[in-house]
Amino acid sequence: MTRRGLLMTGGWLLAAAVTAGAGTVALDVVGAGILGPQNQPLSQDDVARALETVPASTTPVTPASATTPSSVPAPRGLTVPGGSLVAKCTGDQVELMSWSPAPGYRTDDVSRGPAATASVKFKNDGTENETVVTCRDGEPHAETVADEGHHGRG
Repeated sequence: MTRRGLLMTGGWLLAAAVTAGAGTVALDVVGAGILGPQNQPLSQDDVARALETVPASTTPVTPASATTPSSVPAPRGLTVPGGSLVAKCTGDQVELMSWSPAPGYRTDDVSRGPAATASVKFKNDGTENETVVTCRDGEPHAETVADEGHHGRG
């Protein structure tokens, strides 16, 4: 290879290394955020606090005659003993959209709906919390029954 070819190859490699380094620095800045770490995941306590500050309904109440068939019900997040869930009501039918056990818990016996009631059990080694979700006034409401005597089953 000629001297000119070696210089061109060396220059290209140097430019590629500088570009890769600049890209890495740019991604670090974007990932950390220019104003600080703002994209951090929320803990379950953070979610529970945020849900407590949100009113039960953030949409204005309209008469039933003004409701259009194309309106989509808004899902609602609920924090319950042993985990959290998201449910929505369509008429008097409830549907579990998602559920997540708290650390140390697992899910069992999910009845997703849509139905008059939906349910999910959050279990750990000593407790079984069955949460039953129903619709009241078009909003999902959860009631939990804890079975503290649950040992070794399931």
